[in-house]
Amino acid sequence: MFRLILLFPIFLAISGCVPPAVIKPVEDKQVQNLTNGENSKPIQFSKIVVKLKRGEKIGALQAGLLCVGQGELNWKGGKLSIDSDDFTEAFKEELEKASFKTVGDTSALFEDSSTWKSEILVAGLVKELQANICYPNAGFGNFNSSKGEAYLKVDWQIYSKLDRSVVHSVVTEGASKVTTVSNGGDSVVVLNAFSQATRNLLADEKFRSIVSKGGKTVKETVFQSGENIVIPTNTTKVLSTNTSEWINSVATVYAGNGHGSGFLFAENLLMTNHHVVGESKSVNVKFGNGVELIGSVIASNSSTDVAVVKLNAVLPKYFKLSKALPNIGNDVYAIGTPLDSSLHSTVSKGIVSGIREESSKTLIQSDVSIQHGNSGGPLISKNGEVLGIAVAGLFINNTSQGINFFIPISDALSSLNITYSM
Repeated sequence: MFRLILLFPIFLAISGCVPPAVIKPVEDKQVQNLTNGENSKPIQFSKIVVKLKRGEKIGALQAGLLCVGQGELNWKGGKLSIDSDDFTEAFKEELEKASFKTVGDTSALFEDSSTWKSEILVAGLVKELQANICYPNAGFGNFNSSKGEAYLKVDWQIYSKLDRSVVHSVVTEGASKVTTVSNGGDSVVVLNAFSQATRNLLADEKFRSIVSKGGKTVKETVFQSGENIVIPTNTTKVLSTNTSEWINSVATVYAGNGHGSGFLFAENLLMTNHHVVGESKSVNVKFGNGVELIGSVIASNSSTDVAVVKLNAVLPKYFKLSKALPNIGNDVYAIGTPLDSSLHSTVSKGIVSGIREESSKTLIQSDVSIQHGNSGGPLISKNGEVLGIAVAGLFINNTSQGINFFIPISDALSSLNITYSM
């Protein structure tokens, strides 16, 4: 959990009456409940950042029953402190009122295990903030009880995990006036303004359109070489059940600054994750036996998170694919390159723990050990058939929990329009 502390500074300069900031009124746009909310994208609030210059005047510090201006309210560090969890709670409250699906638990003491389900991350940048804060009992040394008014403008960015990019940006405003004195009233004023800015985000038509498509990417998801991929039948090249043979048909895939894993499913075709190849047109691959090749990305689907790489060579052996879902309790193996490329060809064994449905997608769950770098690697039956493709795992404090997920081969093939009849 991040702990961003936002300090709304107060600098008291006794210099007579200080005119208050003009607080712009903001229309509270009507927010309709999200229809079919159960099939919407789960949303996680990422962070709020205030982009103001240190010492910048944002309003007036007022005191006394008449709230007479006593000094400037500057962005400098001081009495009013708002924790990021307060913003998160305000954000979640507004979304849940309108039947938006949210994830993230601000009360979690360690890493929140529910956040892996999120499809949308939302972050806000406050570029403009004005506030007048009144402390009626300041003359008695009481700076806890307060009231006031505030205005802020938020530049929102909407990040899609499935697209792995920012898919929408929009600016909204919020304003608030609190006339009742209370402890922490200064924080309430700003949070209320933020809540209105959040509601106006929820009224944005494009944002609503993005969120309503649970389990789907926002951008165009499939690009191909122009023809359907047809896998020819050649059983003489299919790998046996000998585990030691398998590692020579599993590769480390290098794209950009990182790496993932992939496996041969035809004599010159390798399957991996879309998020491993990204937007690369070509990648480097290195097999367990040391063979290094260049490959061209000929098909990719970011929604299913699968991709096909065509290699510049014909290889002697490849995996047979199984389009049937495995039975729970079956023995399975995972092969890949966890954490570092020096750990290539790592084999681990486990069982099928379950078949899950998440955001309209089927996933195979297994306790077989995988780590970062295993993405794109195969989940293999004891018969040597590939059942699925490693795509995600549950980690808490960077420690694997033995709850890992794999894309079923049938879904991978259909999403890439691959004809496979072996």
